Amino acid sequence: MEEKPEIPDIPQIEKTEEVKEEKLTRTQRIESQIGTVTKKIKETVNVDLFLPEINEWILERLKDGPSIVIGDKIGNIAEKIAKLNFNVVARDSSASYVSPKTEIEDEDILKKIDFKPFSLEKFKELSGIFLNIVVIFTLKKLEKNQQLELLEKCKRLLSREGQLIVVGEFYPKSAHLIPISLAKETLKTFKKTILKRKVARPLTNFDKITKKLELKFFDVKYDAGGRIRTYVLTKRWGALIS
Repeated sequence: MEEKPEIPDIPQIEKTEEVKEEKLTRTQRIESQIGTVTKKIKETVNVDLFLPEINEWILERLKDGPSIVIGDKIGNIAEKIAKLNFNVVARDSSASYVSPKTEIEDEDILKKIDFKPFSLEKFKELSGIFLNIVVIFTLKKLEKNQQLELLEKCKRLLSREGQLIVVGEFYPKSAHLIPISLAKETLKTFKKTILKRKVARPLTNFDKITKKLELKFFDVKYDAGGRIRTYVLTKRWGALIS
């Protein structure tokens, strides 16, 4: 609760200006803190450094069959999947996406790929059954309800014998990085009340979403000290046991 001014006879106009100045000071402090936290998060992990190894790890585990891949600049992995003679649906979620031809030069391979920009609403209209669905750093761009919608749709498209592979960036569990985790709520509030725009941030409550969808955890790959995790999920136990 805001404290009453010590001098009760201060003119109202001065009180208002004083409150505005105080709020501005708080806003500036929050902005400074958010800037520091965001910088620390960015400094902690460079996802681009780990993507080549993650992609190779994924490729080694793909089942022979129709596949979906969603993510930023996914031309490289989509091309490699297509070269395995799989039917590929690729949905690029990068803001700079222009054309699949900018990522895949081999026209014969490009013909094997249904390559389009990612749109959650249009993706929910997709039909078919797929053995591999790969989602790479896409969830963090979505709101909580949209994350649920995307994974829910992936589950419906997934074969009983298939696998859903999700690559994401998560908040650190290391003790010295706990302040960053604690600041996530401040980040969220700052985004909604001051910036008024979407901010990509590490994932939270991913296990709760998968539990709600009754997806099964089969395997996980940890990178960057656990900041980057690649989860392999299935619709039923034993789906990937040969």
